[in-house]
Amino acid sequence: MIQGLYSVPEVTEMIGRGDVLLLAGDVDLLAQLPAGKWIGGSTTRFILHADELVESHDKIFVHNLSEIAGEIKISVYDPSTISNIFDDAYDNGFSVLIMAWGSDTLKEYSINVSSYHNFACKVICGWITKNFFDNENPDISKAVCGKDGSLHSNSGVVMHVALPADKYAEVHTFSPFKQGKGDVFMFEENGLQVENACINGIKQNFRQYLESQKIDRSVECIVAGDFAGTIMNVYLLRDQKSDRGKYVSFSAPVYGGVEYRFAEIDLSYEEPTSFEGDIVFSLTCITNYTQPEVFKKYLRNMHGPFTYGEIAYHLMNHATIYVTVGNVQEPVYAS
Repeated sequence: MIQGLYSVPEVTEMIGRGDVLLLAGDVDLLAQLPAGKWIGGSTTRFILHADELVESHDKIFVHNLSEIAGEIKISVYDPSTISNIFDDAYDNGFSVLIMAWGSDTLKEYSINVSSYHNFACKVICGWITKNFFDNENPDISKAVCGKDGSLHSNSGVVMHVALPADKYAEVHTFSPFKQGKGDVFMFEENGLQVENACINGIKQNFRQYLESQKIDRSVECIVAGDFAGTIMNVYLLRDQKSDRGKYVSFSAPVYGGVEYRFAEIDLSYEEPTSFEGDIVFSLTCITNYTQPEVFKKYLRNMHGPFTYGEIAYHLMNHATIYVTVGNVQEPVYAS
């Protein structure tokens, strides 16, 4: 499986021979590429080996899917059409969705995806683009449709990949965080911004609760939700203009009726070292690099872009995502 950093001429050659590519790189580089079987997103930070962050403005990270991809479809979805994503995906395959941070399509998907027809019946994964460290170019975050080279800041770009009948795809999520032992809080509904929460069974203003607990949102602050044993992490954002002194905003949705606690690192947890199949696509949250103990211990198998939100059906934070493709096993019958 071809993956790693390549120059524009090298990626152009891959596109010219009809390769199926998932790309990540500086938007100026992606804009130079010819039309073909690819989609991409803007970022300049990547991980090539354990404990090694690489920043590149002159090369593009490539996941080349040509060895395993059958038929593909490339689509652009807006807020009114993104709900069709599971219906449009192949029955046997996987779909990669790239959206820009702050886009209306991202907001619609993140809050309402679990209500979409055929939700989780097809494998959907992906990532969010954001040039967090580039304050001089705030509008540089883009998703790119390789079919025509178009750049998108408010729509989602998707590659639907069909697999041969003897292959199957799975998406895996990994995070070294778990729920802490503190207060339990539940929210009333799905949302990226909340006013109230039920904390240990008592409804109160969530912002006032954070202040009473002296929670400092100017530093990394993560809450972990328990989804029937699967832990999903969400960041509390620093104050937003829309908070108006009474709300709290998040970088991914919180969900009504789910039990949340503040997160802590589970130092006994190990990153997966083997899968039933080959890793064909992977990515990880940029904030993993800001926590050296996470980065050094848990990202040995990670090769791909650093991202600003990770998709494994739902939108989540502080996650590493792997897509594997394995062989369908022939049934064994007793003689």
